[in-house]
Amino acid sequence: MTTALPFALRAAVGVLLAAAGLTAHAADFTLSGNITNHNDVVRITFDVAAGGSDVTLFTDSWQGGLNFDPAVVLWSKTGNDWTRVTENDDADPAIGNSGYFDAGLALPQPAAGRYMLTLVASSNDANGELLSQGFTYDAEAPIAIGQWNQPTYDPNANDQKGSFWRVQFSGVQNVSAVPEPSTWLLMALGAAALVPAARRRR
Repeated sequence: MTTALPFALRAAVGVLLAAAGLTAHAADFTLSGNITNHNDVVRITFDVAAGGSDVTLFTDSWQGGLNFDPAVVLWSKTGNDWTRVTENDDADPAIGNSGYFDAGLALPQPAAGRYMLTLVASSNDANGELLSQGFTYDAEAPIAIGQWNQPTYDPNANDQKGSFWRVQFSGVQNVSAVPEPSTWLLMALGAAALVPAARRRR
């Protein structure tokens, strides 16, 4: 199954599916979008079923340096927080169609449960073992990704890149992007706009 909807719409669909309690068999998914700033964090939740198959997660958006160098962290749901499971900056060996600076994880039959994948521009590392501890660049003023000199193996590289990201998932269920607060606001305003129309139909 491939998801190629705009970010806000994908997020809304994910919320509606979760609210309806819908589930699906393990499948393949593709999510994509664009980050705006160097300290943006993309959050994607998914489920792994009991007795499920192996799971792979990888980016294929670096595209030979056309876009920023991504890094990913995998978290598992723990009470009201998320605990770090593992992370990857540059998948070696490469997974799927990932490029040299793409990120990826291969998980042999992970435990059933809810997980979150966070995707960031490389070097915006997680601060600790809990998601609530944030990321390295959280306190920095946002820098547009196309104007940011992303740290690389060559600190003198003029490394401004495009903002596109894409993640491929295999062997998971119910993949959905977690909307940013501004997206939640837009969704709430959209829902509020439907109320008068519903009242008029009555």
